[in-house]
Amino acid sequence: MGFFKSLFSNKALAEDIIKANEKTYWKVREERPGEDEHFYLGTTLLRRFEARKKLGQDLGLLNDKENLNFVTYNETMSFSVLDPPKSIRALALYIVYKEVPSEAHRYEEEVNKIMEPIMRMRDDGTFMGLYRKKNPNSAKQMDELDKSE
Repeated sequence: MGFFKSLFSNKALAEDIIKANEKTYWKVREERPGEDEHFYLGTTLLRRFEARKKLGQDLGLLNDKENLNFVTYNETMSFSVLDPPKSIRALALYIVYKEVPSEAHRYEEEVNKIMEPIMRMRDDGTFMGLYRKKNPNSAKQMDELDKSE
């Protein structure tokens, strides 16, 4: 889609959001090889917020860098146990849900399919084990933060 079409169509805007975030994600992976999935997803969301801020959008509490880092970390954690490209697809659809909620219904079935195993792992208590296995660097940082508190 294009910029002008996005101005007039929420559907086109949603598709542009998905494409832009997928592009950012792959760029982050290229820039920082060897990081874990949580890092890539968190950085992708962080760059999304930074881009919105540059456009003059008020991010409210997210204008504070510490709050922004906390939110990006928390909002991407569930997706970080997925393998790419499902992980970034899930994050991009989540961003559509947050930024263009009128279009979220178009992706509801896909989101449910992607998130079902994650929700099952959260319910049966296996999520954190898989999280730690797939995101060792982020898990280590989380442990260090817990020790400092």
